[in-house]
Amino acid sequence: MSNLTPHQQAALSTKGHLALTANAGSGKTFVLSRKYLDAIIKEGLDISSIAAITFTDKAASELYLKISLLISDKISESKDSAEKKKLEKVRRQLVSANISTIHSFCINILRDYPVEAQLDARFIPIDEKLSEELIDLSVEEMIRASFDDDLVSGELKYLIRVFASKLNCKIN
Repeated sequence: MSNLTPHQQAALSTKGHLALTANAGSGKTFVLSRKYLDAIIKEGLDISSIAAITFTDKAASELYLKISLLISDKISESKDSAEKKKLEKVRRQLVSANISTIHSFCINILRDYPVEAQLDARFIPIDEKLSEELIDLSVEEMIRASFDDDLVSGELKYLIRVFASKLNCKIN
């Protein structure tokens, strides 16, 4: 732990819940993987009671991989058979670990509690492309409805002309 920055040392020594924000390349995954394993081994938490949430699928995959490699390293370094058994159990449980993106985490909560969220239990989350299409359709519908409203129609037409002319100026 001697090569850690003061912020990394503080994060690793924090007890309980931890939210970590930092720039890319600052060692978040390094710290979180160690913190995750410490929570299981040193604090005795069950793997099902820990949530490691990131923003991207890539970051979640990297975190999962680093934790897996850390466990393997600790197993190969350990001389204590009881500790090895515990680590091997953790490695087997890792497949069901809650290491995911914020989107996946929220979807899982909604799937677990659809009635409370007032959702159809068979709901399917939409992807980014469909989301953008729905937004475009909503904006288009709002504009069409606004054209039917005489009070808004003149202002809306003016704004469309202004923004369209600015867009055309940038293109030309």
